[in-house]
Amino acid sequence: MVYRTLLFFLMAWLVCRVGWAQQPFSKNYQVKEGLLSNYTYFVFQDSKGYIWIGSDVGVSRFDGHTFTNYNTAQGLSDNEVFSLYEDRKGRIWCATLNGKPCFFQDGRLYSEKNMPFLKKCDLRGLVFRIFEKPNGELVYAAGSRFLEFNLDKNTYRFQEIPLGLTNLWQQPKGILGGLSATLAYEFSPDGQCRETPIPSLSAPVRTQRIGDTVLIGNLGQITLYDFNTRRTVSTLPLFDKHNEIIYLNHQNGLVWVGTRNGIFAYEYPSFRRSRQLLAGLSVSSMLLDREGGYWFSTLEKGLVYIPEPDILHYTKADGLLYDRIICLARDARQRLWIGSEGSTFAIYDGKTIRTRQILRESIKNKTIFNIRHVADGTSLVVGKVGTLMLRNDKEEYLYQRASDLNIDANGNIWSGLTGLYFIPKADIPHKIFPLEWLGTPGDEALYAIRRSRQVSDLRVEKIEFDAAQRVWLATSTGLYAHLPALGHQEQVLPHVTKDILFDANAGLLWALTESNGLFALRDGRVIDSIGIANNRGSVICRDLCRDDSGRLWIGSAGGLFCVAGAPGHLRLNNYWGVFGLFSEKINAVEVIGDQVFIGKDDGFLQIPQHVLSQAAGPPTVHLTALRVNNESLGPSLPEQLDIDYGRQPLAIEFEGLSYRELQNIRYRYRLAGFDDSWHTTTNRAVEYAALRPGTYCFEVFAINSSGVSSLQPLRVRWQVLRPFWLKTWFWALVLGAAAAGVAAYVRARERAIRRKFEIERRLMESSRQNAELQHKNTKLRMLALRLQMNPHFIFNALNTVKGYYGQEKFVEANAFIGKFARLLRLNLDYSDALIPLEQEIELLNIYIQLSQTRFPGKIRFQLDIDPRLHPMDTRIPSMLLQPFVENAVIHGIVPKPEPGTVFLSFEKQDDALLVLVRDDGIGRAASASRQLRDPHKPLATQITLERLQLLRPGYPMPPLEIRDLYDAQGQAAGTEVRLHIPLQHHTEHDQRPSH
Repeated sequence: MVYRTLLFFLMAWLVCRVGWAQQPFSKNYQVKEGLLSNYTYFVFQDSKGYIWIGSDVGVSRFDGHTFTNYNTAQGLSDNEVFSLYEDRKGRIWCATLNGKPCFFQDGRLYSEKNMPFLKKCDLRGLVFRIFEKPNGELVYAAGSRFLEFNLDKNTYRFQEIPLGLTNLWQQPKGILGGLSATLAYEFSPDGQCRETPIPSLSAPVRTQRIGDTVLIGNLGQITLYDFNTRRTVSTLPLFDKHNEIIYLNHQNGLVWVGTRNGIFAYEYPSFRRSRQLLAGLSVSSMLLDREGGYWFSTLEKGLVYIPEPDILHYTKADGLLYDRIICLARDARQRLWIGSEGSTFAIYDGKTIRTRQILRESIKNKTIFNIRHVADGTSLVVGKVGTLMLRNDKEEYLYQRASDLNIDANGNIWSGLTGLYFIPKADIPHKIFPLEWLGTPGDEALYAIRRSRQVSDLRVEKIEFDAAQRVWLATSTGLYAHLPALGHQEQVLPHVTKDILFDANAGLLWALTESNGLFALRDGRVIDSIGIANNRGSVICRDLCRDDSGRLWIGSAGGLFCVAGAPGHLRLNNYWGVFGLFSEKINAVEVIGDQVFIGKDDGFLQIPQHVLSQAAGPPTVHLTALRVNNESLGPSLPEQLDIDYGRQPLAIEFEGLSYRELQNIRYRYRLAGFDDSWHTTTNRAVEYAALRPGTYCFEVFAINSSGVSSLQPLRVRWQVLRPFWLKTWFWALVLGAAAAGVAAYVRARERAIRRKFEIERRLMESSRQNAELQHKNTKLRMLALRLQMNPHFIFNALNTVKGYYGQEKFVEANAFIGKFARLLRLNLDYSDALIPLEQEIELLNIYIQLSQTRFPGKIRFQLDIDPRLHPMDTRIPSMLLQPFVENAVIHGIVPKPEPGTVFLSFEKQDDALLVLVRDDGIGRAASASRQLRDPHKPLATQITLERLQLLRPGYPMPPLEIRDLYDAQGQAAGTEVRLHIPLQHHTEHDQRPSH
């Protein structure tokens, strides 16, 4: 008798009717998630989208990722904050226990500590209500008085209420309405008060105005009071008197009543109960956010977020024996079968959950791995210790350990676990035993009776058959096709395979791999595949099912997915992150009608498909910080920010607010002025290592999974200032200083020469013969003649520098100045009337380099020196050849369209030095017609002629010859200058240091 009673309880179904017990899917934020306290009074969303929470130890602001907490240490006037309110200027005001106003603005807290006016606004008591009047005045209501004040005008007015207030609100024409326990009030703008008695109520703790009707929460009942007629409309006993009402709100046609045992929604005005949420918790406030999500502050478990009330969550409180769900399956009657641990399964028909535990508690590893409904009407509940077979109201137990078990078209059983096993139809009766044998002593021996034949040593997770009666195996080493007729299997996919499903109508076999996606096979061959990934990359897939419309649903460790379309046109819908499901590991998925069921480690979810297809509203995006050289300048910034050059790097931190799709937010950004192309990222910060001087505008949009972007981008503008060395005044100063320096240098040099001339003249007059004096006069005349040429050359060079700076070619100007300075220095060092030929060649090389810098790509230079000459021992007048080389460059080569060559040669002819300066330019006639001749050039030629005549008195040959060159067609082909210089030698080498 005892045994039969025990057996009855083992086999009995635990039946639970699903009514008010099931709760919507929710997320709970507590201290461990960063919330300041689990004892919360109020939840509120500001105009930017941030969630604010008032608690017993301060205020928290939530952006979906992080809680930012404030208390008296950060400037809050009191740690207990009962409500919050945002005025039209974006200031967030706090209703505190001590009655001292304080507010947040632009990331800063203001109270009487840093705003003296607020000291005058102390209500000295708990503030329960804050609102703003049309004229901009704020109203702070406390228990025995209220305050009207204008922060911008620094005006305030107190109104004392001897009998106290339970609510205060704004009415038309600037009138304020209010209630106490026994009176109704009307306060006119001039401070007059009209009082009307109302039926006395015992401790009305909460009130809510709906039009002219005021709802008064009085213990467990709601009293409806008509404020216009001053009459009680009705009293509704909603709860037991011990279930205290602590919150009232009216939103979207529903009256929300927060109590010590959850929050209730009632249709208004019928007061028919719509739903109950958060049973067992004291709900102090609720918020319906912009995305349709619900937030609740509680006095025990912090903040509760319900992204969508139609997503229902079933747990042990709804009749399950275990919360961890392993598998889901639907039967022909559209009921949901639920397999869990503990050798337990349940059936949910939409109204009732019936739960069944098959085996006794002492048996370990009692997980139900799979539930199948085969074509002959048999239901198989497959577990690691055996399979329950239900058919025609008959229950039998198959002693065959399995991760999956299936029956082929011939009635044979195929079983998989550590291998593939085969039970012929004829042997099945010998493996099946009555259910009452379960739990009897020695039942372990039943597994050894007629052992099943092992046909493969593969570790099998799922078994499926196709139209050709091939046995398909999902294993840890890949997808295999077992051919019973041949008695062997072949590998079709090398990837770990978690589930397989055969679609007989389409003739397709679908294989879900663990991390390589979904494959479609026909006739044993792969014809298409699609990767399964969310915004973070590939996911670990776990389960596969097909709905009535042919779509495939995939549960993974990274969210829920749906694959639609035929092979060749497969499309992936990613529901990862939607409604806060981003952190959910899905063990199983099944679809019945328009409902999607998801099995998890903490129960199962029921999700209407239309909810999944709802597009979330556009997210908002805000600046959180602008960091320059690791110094934070935000989030409050001027419209135009000036940043000094060199203060790098620059980092912009931002965030998009979407609590429903927190992990799906992407960002599209660009930096106008640097790169006008748009870029996409999931990061919430962008850094620029170095920016050149200029004006920049950073723009960023937040985009959700539906592709909906922010209505307005976040824009941050700044200007990187030019450093002083890139400013015009600096280069003007440098150029002016250079010009002044050169002019001063020339004048100083001329004065030095004059002083030297005067000293030498006096010495010659006193100590030397007339011949020596005449020789020195000759040398000084040559030097003076040479110096007449220097200012002209310097003038041309400075004009070149000026041209570079005018074109802002600073690098070229700097290089030109360097070479020009080198030329001047050498010219000063070689100030003697006669210098070595090698030094003259050095001066000419530097000049040619300057000309090549000024006219890039235009000038080639060739030099030829007679090997009989010794450049260090051969002396010629300094700066003698430069005017002719300059004429060849400026008037011959530069006007020519293509590049030209300047040829310079030195040849020894008896006691003379023949110098040729030849160019292949446009010729003198063309140059004269273009009016490009410098008016100073005839003077330079005359000066050179005089210098040569001083060196060679009575020399027969002409010192200077200039002739035009022509090509074979008689066209001008350049100019040739021939100079005959008396050959002079000097055996002492110049010992001056080179520069």
